[in-house]
Amino acid sequence: MSRIGASSLVLLALAIAQPQTPGAYAQQASRAVAVTDGAADPAVSPDGAQIALSILGKIWIVPAAGGDARQVSSGFSWDTHPAWSPDGQFLIYAHEDGYGSDLVITNLATGTSAALYHTDKSIGQSAFTPKGDEIYFVAQTEQLDAHVMHVPVDGGEAKAVTEAHDWHEWSFALSPDAQHLVLASGRYGGANLYRVDLPGRQAARLTDTPRNQFAVSWSGDGKTIYYIESVNATDSVMAMPAAGGVPRRIFSSPYDDKELALAPDGKTAVLCAGRKLYRLDLASGATAPIPFTAHFELPPQSAPDMVITHARVWDGTGSAPLGDRTIVIRGGTVASIGAGAPNAAAGVPVIDAHGRTVMPALMDNHYHFWDYAQGPMLLSRGIVNIRDPGAPLSLSMSFKEAIALGLFPGPHIYSAGPLIDGLGDYHPLVDVMIDDTAQAATLVRSLKAQGVDLLKVYFMLEPDVLCAVVREAHKVGLRVTGHIGVHTSWGRAMECGIDGLNHIRVWADFLPASEQPQGENESLDDDKNPIPRMQADWREIDPDSPRVAALIQKMVTTHVGFDPTLSIQQITDDMRKTVGLDQFVAAQQSYKRMGRFVALAQQKGVFLLAGTDDGSLFDELDAYDSVGVPNAAILQAATVNGAKWLGKDAEFGTLAVGRRADLIIVDGDPLKTIGDIRKIDIVVKDGRIVFRK
Repeated sequence: MSRIGASSLVLLALAIAQPQTPGAYAQQASRAVAVTDGAADPAVSPDGAQIALSILGKIWIVPAAGGDARQVSSGFSWDTHPAWSPDGQFLIYAHEDGYGSDLVITNLATGTSAALYHTDKSIGQSAFTPKGDEIYFVAQTEQLDAHVMHVPVDGGEAKAVTEAHDWHEWSFALSPDAQHLVLASGRYGGANLYRVDLPGRQAARLTDTPRNQFAVSWSGDGKTIYYIESVNATDSVMAMPAAGGVPRRIFSSPYDDKELALAPDGKTAVLCAGRKLYRLDLASGATAPIPFTAHFELPPQSAPDMVITHARVWDGTGSAPLGDRTIVIRGGTVASIGAGAPNAAAGVPVIDAHGRTVMPALMDNHYHFWDYAQGPMLLSRGIVNIRDPGAPLSLSMSFKEAIALGLFPGPHIYSAGPLIDGLGDYHPLVDVMIDDTAQAATLVRSLKAQGVDLLKVYFMLEPDVLCAVVREAHKVGLRVTGHIGVHTSWGRAMECGIDGLNHIRVWADFLPASEQPQGENESLDDDKNPIPRMQADWREIDPDSPRVAALIQKMVTTHVGFDPTLSIQQITDDMRKTVGLDQFVAAQQSYKRMGRFVALAQQKGVFLLAGTDDGSLFDELDAYDSVGVPNAAILQAATVNGAKWLGKDAEFGTLAVGRRADLIIVDGDPLKTIGDIRKIDIVVKDGRIVFRK
């Protein structure tokens, strides 16, 4: 994975957040926007009168009945998971600012804040003890390393409560006497509830199910545990005795990334669903909306107008480059491209691009945008559009909305929301499980209603369920891409009408059954594969064989988009220290065959999409170049092809009149030398300069 340092990200973000063009023309009045969704992580105050929550990455307080929200946190950060002190005078919350995470405490009377604890991990759910002397919280390094910690309220050393290796514990609840903890904990194939006695840390399982259970709450009288259970496109609010027993279903509705917060009256709860708030009656299951409005104050922006002169234009349409062009951008849209002197209004900035290439901005077709602080880095590399093929649903929709509103810098996001996986799900932090074809329509329509732009199917999904998802997606105008090859072959998926294929992992199409992985561990059965990251031994697959030729022809015939993420499979010399020589040689041989497969696919007419799986897009384009893909095809794979695959090429992807003014100015000619794409001087998004070298 190619990342830049946290401190660099923050400095870059601060630079990008400022207007990039000097002068009065660039400055407009401060803006205000009213937001009525984007809710996450609700917490009810001890007196039941208020709800603290995160709205688009800031902490707010809303009256329990709904109404205007009051902002608590601000700045370039993403703030989540508020919790009230027992007396209601303080809030704690997780504060991510590019340097790591802080557990912040805020005095609500004075508005002053202080960081109690800092970590390079992500901080999740938090809670005060009933006495208010300690804080429990989740610290997460990665998906399968998330555990409960506790720290004194006046600061000090944080200590682990749970330390299970390679298990996730994202949700917990303290008993009213602070002697016990209930955890939602799991690895693959769902999460179950466990009761932990805090003095001795003895644990007992309360549930045993392949379903996902989360959002745990403990009633004030200590008798009942409430939680959410999700399976087959349905989320249910459940209640069970604190000592274990038969659960009772209170409320069910289609999957929309729910969260639950109990009210102190013991009769109601706040349900966050689809980034909105609802009052839930715990006896009847009845719900009622809790409307809110958060008023964000936004900094001034430059006007989305400019003129670029003396440009060598590569427009991405397939036409030959044109020299000495003048590009007029008006209202964030390309107004004209032609020869001759500029006709700029007074004060409109003029950029002389003499000797440089002006071309459409780049698009990464496989970037999981899970961290708001990556936005500035992507813009600095000319990546103005991304296709996110798998992210936590609510978080992804909130990132997308926050960037669109201008709350922080970043690319346009076209999101798939969660991975759609089968039972035994492989990425429980970012997926939704389904094994019933009858529920495919419910899931697809719910995801569509939440605002996803495409769908992503994953490799534990059974073939008949995958086919049902694809059928339903096409009915509602969504395209489907897939990281598959364990339970469903590429060939079978194409017969079902899948629109895209990710990576180069074609196990089920070519390897004998005895060598095919079954998805049993995080390295996809590494006893079968010499290099776990590759997840297949390409030494056994001949890219020039008739069988491979037939698959490639099927890819052409069915018009699938193919993002191979070739560069992340590359084996470098520094890997000699981490693998055996036999593995190293096997990986080199496999990578060479993977590259040959990509080159043949492009030559035969497969629709190539440049994507990185969170790596470097520059490296990905270099990888295509190294295996013989022509430069024009490489550039199209990183610009217009992604827009075409989404069906949005009338909006962006080419440098043409009427298109969104997303472009880069390159000090070189990448059509001749692909490495010149790294020499980006200026990045323009929506007609505004968002990066200048």
